[in-house]
Amino acid sequence: MIKMSKAKQIVLFFVCSIVFFSCVSRKKNTLVQNKTVSINDTLYNYKFVYKIQPKDILFISITSFNQKTTDFFNMKTSDQNNDPIGVGYKVSEDGYVVLPILDSVQVKGLTIMETQQKITKLMGDYISDAYVLVELANFTISFLGDVKQPGVKVIPKDVTTMLEALAMAGDFEEFANRQNVKLLRTVEGKTTVTILDFTDIKLVESPAYYVMPNDVIYVEAAKVKAFRSNLSQATLFLSLVSLVIVILNVSKVI
Repeated sequence: MIKMSKAKQIVLFFVCSIVFFSCVSRKKNTLVQNKTVSINDTLYNYKFVYKIQPKDILFISITSFNQKTTDFFNMKTSDQNNDPIGVGYKVSEDGYVVLPILDSVQVKGLTIMETQQKITKLMGDYISDAYVLVELANFTISFLGDVKQPGVKVIPKDVTTMLEALAMAGDFEEFANRQNVKLLRTVEGKTTVTILDFTDIKLVESPAYYVMPNDVIYVEAAKVKAFRSNLSQATLFLSLVSLVIVILNVSKVI
């Protein structure tokens, strides 16, 4: 029976540990798995409709057959409390936007469609065939941490899911922790932190499944990534240990 020296046992232990901890379960990397539902179950999405908040920026365009009249309504105005920014109008802290002739229009708490309908109705007193287009001009979110393309992302549509936003960030890195994604969301000055599990298909039923303006999504790295980052140092250490063992064995022979 071959006896193994204590030093060799230690080296073998380290090697086995590296192999074991370097492995990543496929389950931990697969998104929206059927953890709690069967394949034929119907998942009911949370019905998401964004409502305008203070500091939002709205793109508002008014058109009609009488171009000269609508050009006048589309003129940018400026006052100290509500300056149009770029192509849009900033919603004041009180929830108003200031439009030419119409003056202050309350939009806080309204959806984009409700705002569009409200301005269209107000415009009826001046232009009978007015067409009003309202869009959210400041819909951006931020990805931080272990994604392939972190940074600020411009969202092109009002209703966008977390999976669609993730695609804009290039997907998770290989060793990202998909089960503990932090969502920082600010609504009316209050910031909440929600933990999202991207590996669970039940994510689609969560109110947090749809992104909102100024969302911050932080993806932490899995513990195995930190372990692997130190793998080169561990390998060097094991090489030194092996060298010492060889020297000791040679010295015993001599």
